[in-house]
Amino acid sequence: MDWSKRRKIIYAIGFAAAAILLAAYPVYRLISKPPTCFDEKQNGTETGVDCGGGCALMCVSDVKAPRTVWAKAFPLGGSYYDLGAYVENVNTNAGVKNLRYTIRVFDIGNQILTEKKGETELAPASATLLFETNVALSGNPDRVVIVFETEDLTKWTRASMPHSIILTKNQSLINTDAKPRFDAVLVNTDPINDVANLALGAVIYDALRNPVAVSKTYVSLIPKGEERNIFFTWPNRFTKNPRGAKCEGLIDVNTATSSISTTTGTIACPPENFITEIVVTPRAIFAD
Repeated sequence: MDWSKRRKIIYAIGFAAAAILLAAYPVYRLISKPPTCFDEKQNGTETGVDCGGGCALMCVSDVKAPRTVWAKAFPLGGSYYDLGAYVENVNTNAGVKNLRYTIRVFDIGNQILTEKKGETELAPASATLLFETNVALSGNPDRVVIVFETEDLTKWTRASMPHSIILTKNQSLINTDAKPRFDAVLVNTDPINDVANLALGAVIYDALRNPVAVSKTYVSLIPKGEERNIFFTWPNRFTKNPRGAKCEGLIDVNTATSSISTTTGTIACPPENFITEIVVTPRAIFAD
């Protein structure tokens, strides 16, 4: 075979190969889709099926479950109680945006006296106060249990907390032998953003850090650079009156622009030396 024929054959083979590649590429794109966080497969940088790696959804194996520090029924008088539970999320970069829960109250015979359902946001590295007020019970409560919705605990999402802008000052607890009242002042130190829609919880502890009372109040707005007085009240005296406790304050709030603030520090002890704590379920910034 002379050179000219060989060259024609080489050209023909090259042309055919190029045509095959051009025709095969669209087919390859159709059958070989790039990995995503929603394809029900573990691929790409994922550490589980559609979770971990570059996905917003965290793998359950990579996070720690929320911890119920305490849950208790607080007597108000007669058959009425406040129900409170202090829940911590120790994960620094993950939270649950909508976590459903059930508060169950049992008597000494392990019979359920009541169930209260709710929903909260679990922000990273934060505490949340679950609260139900003025709940009528048909018997004496022995223990309170918090049950989280199993499905929601599979929806851990990457999240972060913005910088602090809210301060708390002038905390004062009075009338603990009659009708206790807890006052404080919130300061919005942000020169630009207002703080809106705050649901504030208060916990009163004895010297051994046992909760003796809970309450809740709301603040609709704290304009930029301004202060707001807040207060919490109880109808009856506290059941314990310890001495020598260290008083600490904690507050977490969100602003109208999705900022979050956290301030923690030692404060002046009230005369009864109870430990006072202000808690707000903070709003985190969740990854999409």
